[in-house]
Amino acid sequence: MNENNYSSEYFEHIEKGYYPFSYLRDRVIIHFVKKLIPNRGSAPRREGKRILEIGCGTGRCITQIENDYETYGMDISAHAITEAKKRSRATSFLTASLEACDSFSVQFDGIIAINVIEHLANPEEILQKINSVLKKGGLLFIHLPTASNKLSKFLLDRFYKDDTHVYIPSINNLNLAINRAGFQQIYQRSGSFIFLPISNQKVLEITPPYFGIYKKTQ
Repeated sequence: MNENNYSSEYFEHIEKGYYPFSYLRDRVIIHFVKKLIPNRGSAPRREGKRILEIGCGTGRCITQIENDYETYGMDISAHAITEAKKRSRATSFLTASLEACDSFSVQFDGIIAINVIEHLANPEEILQKINSVLKKGGLLFIHLPTASNKLSKFLLDRFYKDDTHVYIPSINNLNLAINRAGFQQIYQRSGSFIFLPISNQKVLEITPPYFGIYKKTQ
């Protein structure tokens, strides 16, 4: 992952397209975070349960739960982190590559990776690093584009083309890689219609965006 690929213009383009789909996507992911990682810490910054978002961009997602958890965000782009800090009141941010996700010197109950893994030339190495900073039984929430057959590859090229994407796995190959990194899948649904509970495997393999939740098992 090269910082030079993620200019201010890159993030401005993402910001312009945030509503409504990306906003709904984030709200669904947040729903699952809150459902699966309940927190009984004390306000205002509920210490006890820690959530990290890797590749957090301008902080749109992680700052929505900073009053519910002890929250952390990291991104390779200094511009993105500067914008995220403007949006935040309590989240701890770090400008660094994902290889440095252990720089916070704490372990996490959950890690969020929204449209991040596809940018990695070494995804399995990063998945193992993610595993190392998750607590035992910790959860990984992943959203990314996949290509499982000819139709999904066509849709990917037609609607989700991005020159910074270097890893576009099939759903099966993605899950094998995540399993090898010490995780077990506990939930999946279509990332294209993430606000609907669509988990039929045939539908998942047709629509490129994919959402999965994985539990650390080793």
